[in-house]
Amino acid sequence: MKKLSTRSCEEIMTTVYKPIEFVIDGLLAQGLYILAGAPKVGKSWLALDMCLSIAKGEKNLGLKTSQGTALYLCLKTA
Repeated sequence: MKKLSTRSCEEIMTTVYKPIEFVIDGLLAQGLYILAGAPKVGKSWLALDMCLSIAKGEKNLGLKTSQGTALYLCLKTA
């Protein structure tokens, strides 16, 4: 079993981290997201539109995007 690695508050506060990179300026940072909400409100269309905008490097919701790769997994449950 791997030993738990701990860090002091001072070590965390003095560590220089790379800045957050947004794929949609001020709205969506790089990473994994779960989009949840009521049924039939347009979540799938929103996610698909965001992915296409990022893949093409086009504006989304009036915001600049950074062109890159996007993976859209439509994992709906019944």
